[in-house]
Amino acid sequence: MSNDTKRALEIIAPMANELHIQIAADQYYLYCDSQAIGIACNSTYATIMEFVGYLVFLWAADREIKLPKEIDKRIKRYWYSGE
Repeated sequence: MSNDTKRALEIIAPMANELHIQIAADQYYLYCDSQAIGIACNSTYATIMEFVGYLVFLWAADREIKLPKEIDKRIKRYWYSGE
């Protein structure tokens, strides 16, 4: 795991804990609950923004808001679907 990923985890861990989101990471993925998000070669900022995208997705889903297709696509562009 890179130093950028370690630093990003230090920053997002308190937020994730408060929101009851399980997070973990390795050199390739940030795991938010059961969702794997690609973070290979990301900066600290980029990894944090991937987490923020996950929060936006959860917020919209919780409120039954359908995000515009382009926004949904941008948020999920590095999400691993397992297919």
